[in-house]
Amino acid sequence: MKKLSFVALFAFALMGCESDSSLTPKVETYHSGYHASSSLAAFFKAEENIPPNYSGFFPLQTGHDALLTRLAMIESASHSLDVQYYIFRDDETSQLLIWRIYEAAERGVKVRLLLDDMQSRKDSDIAYLNAHPNIEVRLFNPHQYRYLRMLSWITDGDRLNRRMHNKSMTADGVVSVVGGRNIGNEYFSFKSDVEFGDFDVLMNGPVVEETQVQFDTYWNSRFSVPMAWIQKSDRVPSREDIAKWRKVSEIEHQFTSDTYNFETLSLYEDIRNNHIALNWGDAQLLYDLPEKVDNGQSQMIDGLVELLVNVEHTAVIVSPYFVPTEVGTQALVNAAERGKQIVILTNSLASNDVFAVHGWYAKYRKELIEAGIELWEMKAKAKIEHQWSVTGSSRSSLHAKVMMLDDRKLFVGSMNMDPRSADLNTEMAVVFDHPEYVLKAKQGLEGLLVTSAYKLEIEDDELVWRDVGTGEVFDSEPDAGFLLRSGAWLSGLLPIENWL
Repeated sequence: MKKLSFVALFAFALMGCESDSSLTPKVETYHSGYHASSSLAAFFKAEENIPPNYSGFFPLQTGHDALLTRLAMIESASHSLDVQYYIFRDDETSQLLIWRIYEAAERGVKVRLLLDDMQSRKDSDIAYLNAHPNIEVRLFNPHQYRYLRMLSWITDGDRLNRRMHNKSMTADGVVSVVGGRNIGNEYFSFKSDVEFGDFDVLMNGPVVEETQVQFDTYWNSRFSVPMAWIQKSDRVPSREDIAKWRKVSEIEHQFTSDTYNFETLSLYEDIRNNHIALNWGDAQLLYDLPEKVDNGQSQMIDGLVELLVNVEHTAVIVSPYFVPTEVGTQALVNAAERGKQIVILTNSLASNDVFAVHGWYAKYRKELIEAGIELWEMKAKAKIEHQWSVTGSSRSSLHAKVMMLDDRKLFVGSMNMDPRSADLNTEMAVVFDHPEYVLKAKQGLEGLLVTSAYKLEIEDDELVWRDVGTGEVFDSEPDAGFLLRSGAWLSGLLPIENWL
């Protein structure tokens, strides 16, 4: 079967007894532009003397700030919400966001929810949400067998291995959030065994329009399938249903009392008092076209290569999954030999949630270090900044995808430095030109490296891990047991690099 020709057979493969004529036609819809009447437009009004082509950004460095910002956007929206994610879980933070999205739809806000089909949510739950007249859900590149997903992978694995990894949320055409976070407890510092150190940005200005165009491109592509084609709900969300759920889940209580209390957060007061100060500068949105899942062509890589080729002296790369490949390693080595200062932060084996990735990354460490590149690995017990006093997490893991170039350009997005992001998944990122912020962020990262990461060095021709803060040196993967080390090593022997 040709790639994605299965869409034409959805009525038979997924709907069972329903026929093609029962399906609601897929209609192309587009963003409605900047809504000057939105309360968000008044809140994020540009300062005087800001050039009209500049965009502003506010860094979301902590999980609770990232969650609170998304809630503020949803609760302030009066016209439109466009939501696009690779993962949207069914845990407490996800339910909180979906509830507020429902409340927005009840106010008349038009909601478009685009999800990659690597979800753990039930189709019946998504269909129920989709039944609201102001909410439309589409799934990107979905599995054709809904209850036998493994069969889908066996019969169509090449297609299903290509995912929409993009992450964005836009409210009223006024503000967007773009970055590395998916939707789930571990991304928002809430009751999770693993806490991700992540990063995204709240944006205002012309780059928001670019983000909306990106969303429309995916929403209207042939790869985005309306939820009504997959499953329909015989019930529409009602006030009575929501009231019962709120009582059973105690959703408000979980976020307004005890450890997890929004009112204790500094950003909560800043939002209430209109004290959000944006950083203004030139901005550019980079993104793959959805057709990448079919033809493998990456506009994102083209844009990134142009950025990196023009680096004059310094590149700081933060990537949780870092698999440079032989070609990428040689390019980094050549750049270092030409005098470019390169610093790389990625996960250690113990903090990496995909040990197979580490097995292939490990092959290139020594060559990078010998070329003079600074290589750091995140500790599994790194202290991730947050104001909620206890996260309940037993392990930390780097998840931010950030670059700082020439002490002036900030790259923030969904893209890891690995073959999967380059060749298989679709990705997006924003690039801001703002020397003052980048210098400040770089200084902050330098402090983080000392306390929360190991510096890799070579002593007597062997790799060692140095805790710069304590002076302690390790001669094998820190905090990783024999089985984990063995699993990573064996993974490095398998011909799977292009899938990582």
